[in-house]
Amino acid sequence: MLTKLLVFSAVALLTKSPWVAAGVTLAVWLVADWNAFQLVPRLGRRLRELQRAAELSRTLRVNPHDRRARVALADVDNRLGRPGAAVEVVKPAVQADPEDVEALYQLGVACLRLGDLGRGEIFLAEVEAANSGFRQGEVHFELARARLAHRDARGALEAIERFLAVHPSSVRGLVVAAEAREALGEAEAAREARARAWREFTELPRFARREARRWAWRAKPGRPIAYVGLAALVASLLWSAPRFL
Repeated sequence: MLTKLLVFSAVALLTKSPWVAAGVTLAVWLVADWNAFQLVPRLGRRLRELQRAAELSRTLRVNPHDRRARVALADVDNRLGRPGAAVEVVKPAVQADPEDVEALYQLGVACLRLGDLGRGEIFLAEVEAANSGFRQGEVHFELARARLAHRDARGALEAIERFLAVHPSSVRGLVVAAEAREALGEAEAAREARARAWREFTELPRFARREARRWAWRAKPGRPIAYVGLAALVASLLWSAPRFL
């Protein structure tokens, strides 16, 4: 892919066309974004989530007692990074049915992301007690990330190992395990976990890499920097070369 891109850049230089150069520059940055930060795909996903949130909000304005809509909106709010809104919208659903594990899970996740580790752990413990296989171990993944953020590396490692018992090849699980081990001073074990996370990422089918890519870059942070550097170099050459031709 990069070889073809460089060849195309050379053609743009030969044509001395600013439009071609601009097109190639855009292509370079899109390739770099796709292989590194995924800003364009993330923007598309965020717009879809915002649209879904608006639809669910309209549903709740018509029928405030629709618990399914409340839980679904809390899920969207959590994904959008709006845990405060998630707490407010899902709390009535939990009060209406304290045994609704999906509602409890969304409330627990929102509390964790608000920094309220104590309440978050209580709600997720209730989910685990009611359904130990809920979402195939997602409870443990969320707990691991929250504990790590609160500098409880030992607790984070315990939680992520339970998640990895269900998903031994999970790229994100291995990266969180590596970060927990780093915090515990287990440098060699952390390096091994990062290396394994990268291997698992490279063995994923192409469609599955899209979701795992941002975690893979945390296992090997030098890769996105290299892509951006290459994009900047090619773009610089494209715009400065006409002066010398």
